[in-house]
Amino acid sequence: MRQPSRRHALRRDRLDLAWVAGHAPPPRAVAEDEARAVALANRLLDVEAESFALRAELGRRKQSGGAVFDIPRPDHGWPLAQTPDSDPAALGPFDRRPDDAVILEGQLGQGFMDRFGLAGDAPDFGAATAALAASPPILRLIPPTAEAVPDVSIIIPIYGQLHYTLNCLDSLLTHKAGYSAEILIIDDRSPDDSGRFLRGLPHIRYQRQAQNGGFIASCNAGGALARGRFILFLNNDTRVVPGWLDALLESFGLFPRAGLVGSKLFYPDGSLQEAGGIVARDGTCRNYGREDDPNRPQYCHARPVDYISGCAIALPRALWHDLGGFDTRYSPAYCEDVDLCLRIAASGQQVWLQSESRVIHYEGKTSGIDTRQGVKAYQTVNQRKLFLEWHAYLEQHRPRDEAPYFERERGVARRLLVIDATTPTPDQDAGSVQTLHAIGAAQALGYKTHFVTAHNWLFQAGYTSALQKRGVECAYAPFDLDIATYLERYGPLFDVILVYRMTVLGPILDDIRTHAPQALLLFHLADLHYLRVQRQAEMENSAEGFAEAAITRAQELALIAAADATITHSTAEAAIIEAALPGAPVTVWPLMLDHVGTATPFAARRDICFLGGYRHTPNVDAAVYFVEDILPLIRAEEPGIRCLIAGANVTREVGALAGEGVEILGQVPELSDLFDRSRVFVCPLRVGAGVKGKVLSALSHGLPIVSTGIGIEGSGLSPDTHLLQADTPQDFAQKVLRLYRNKAEWGRLSAAGQRIVQEEFSPAQGKRFLEAAITRGWAQRLGLPLERATA
Repeated sequence: MRQPSRRHALRRDRLDLAWVAGHAPPPRAVAEDEARAVALANRLLDVEAESFALRAELGRRKQSGGAVFDIPRPDHGWPLAQTPDSDPAALGPFDRRPDDAVILEGQLGQGFMDRFGLAGDAPDFGAATAALAASPPILRLIPPTAEAVPDVSIIIPIYGQLHYTLNCLDSLLTHKAGYSAEILIIDDRSPDDSGRFLRGLPHIRYQRQAQNGGFIASCNAGGALARGRFILFLNNDTRVVPGWLDALLESFGLFPRAGLVGSKLFYPDGSLQEAGGIVARDGTCRNYGREDDPNRPQYCHARPVDYISGCAIALPRALWHDLGGFDTRYSPAYCEDVDLCLRIAASGQQVWLQSESRVIHYEGKTSGIDTRQGVKAYQTVNQRKLFLEWHAYLEQHRPRDEAPYFERERGVARRLLVIDATTPTPDQDAGSVQTLHAIGAAQALGYKTHFVTAHNWLFQAGYTSALQKRGVECAYAPFDLDIATYLERYGPLFDVILVYRMTVLGPILDDIRTHAPQALLLFHLADLHYLRVQRQAEMENSAEGFAEAAITRAQELALIAAADATITHSTAEAAIIEAALPGAPVTVWPLMLDHVGTATPFAARRDICFLGGYRHTPNVDAAVYFVEDILPLIRAEEPGIRCLIAGANVTREVGALAGEGVEILGQVPELSDLFDRSRVFVCPLRVGAGVKGKVLSALSHGLPIVSTGIGIEGSGLSPDTHLLQADTPQDFAQKVLRLYRNKAEWGRLSAAGQRIVQEEFSPAQGKRFLEAAITRGWAQRLGLPLERATA
């Protein structure tokens, strides 16, 4: 096979390996010295081969007690693995782990194998195959004869071991994914009855090779047949875990430089086989995290890696063909996956581990685990070839087993830590959406981003995992339990620390300055807390409230002064800060949100709606105020109007508002469903501070708004241009009716609201605002004038 040229590769007849032996470079023309250098390199690899053999012997002894499906459960204190029948319902909130689904999927594999006796002496392959053929696949498969192009071609090379192939297919055919697929099985002339049983399956394309050529030949043959936009190689001795395919392919959209993405690999007992691979300076390869607890934070987030073992990898089909497939010099097998990953990296693209894509791998079931015989022996031979090909490129890598924590992600040049009160819940509150956009901005600036909560150390499936999928390293119980200890352990790593809210920064300011003195400290207000307390006191005429506001103001301003720079969403609050602390480095970072738009016309809408999180007392007050003081005035003229009150954490006070004309929806999974059925959004806030995410969210969906002045304070939105403003019950009711009845004005404000969201609040601008805040912070730290910092 023709291979692309590689500038980094040295001519094999002039290979300078003296650094391996620790000697000076050999004389150019002395063949004996050159041969001696090569011999030293070969001896180094022989020693490594002996190490592999010892590990293989250990593996055989571990497995000698029973079949691979009867391995003891992992000894990592994994609650689900230690729960009778592995029942998730029996778990407490602190017992959940990122990889719980692996335990459950492993049990399904055990059940499938047991059902047909596939691991025993008399396997019923016919019944197993018939069961697979009879069940309609859940995975959306494109038939081989269809003209439609599948999203992905899943290529499974096989050589015997039919029971593992059937187990793999069982997990694939029952896999739910948002992508279409084709399944290609490339049979390298199996010595068993694989062909007889697999040919009859209606869901796959089966091809038997003309001659036995090995793993690489089978993969390259499958790549030539593939029709999908992506090619995905999957070993037959695997079982995929729910979410595997979506997480794998979505990564190409999340990480624009990704050329190849691979899965996190598990042994059938649930312990970790690999969370990405490390290639050392001497060319030896290490499965990062092997046999450790897979739930540790360092293994549970997407990140660029040196390589991914080829048992579950995906890449664009065009890139596969550009690279010429797997390099046949490694035939029949081993090291071809590492070589492919190094070629991708050398071309300027990245290889990514996606930890949310999980695969159980019954390692070595086709080729065995003994490196001294059979196909497995090529592992040692091909390691020599890999080293000879790539040794110059690998000079920048650390020696073997040195600093694996940093070698796992050697491309990281700077790190940013985000600290918030709780894990972002973007479907429940607007503040969480902003935290996610800030994280995205940090990643766009090239920061490896870490996230830790100040108060809630639970791993939250769906929320913590959403951050991990995007490449954020998160801290959670039981591995981390308090912020002070976390900072003591990891503080020296960080270049920038971004802290949200005064209630979070106040208690940990000293810990940050003690354990991360080198880090730039950014204080993100979210909103001025004291201003909200003060306005509540004014509305209630509370002397106690005024006293609390004064104390809070002093504390908040002290934190702003202590930070290197401050971020606010509100132009009004920036002016307040600058008046109180002249010269303070403040950056106004507008709320960021995506434009959604709408296709639902005016006539198809009926309701008015309000949205808020009801742990926040200003939202409770707004809902009560609207229903009790404003809605009766509206319904007096339009009795058919209904008010929909949506949002998470509904309080008893808000729930009691339900009645004629009022429906309490609680948390809504999709905001579009709420906004598209409504004709007017209301924001009747009387107290509070900061820019209101709910207002911008409604505008982004094309839903016109009536708001109080506090509801749009500091946002840059103009009354009558982008929305309507009203501050008395009577005026508020009339303006709701005006929008509800006037199709032309409704259309004008819908278009204007969408336009300003696209122009002023796009997440694409977040990178610029974060960079400005960091620049101002360093200017403050170094005593430079802010004019120089912002130029």
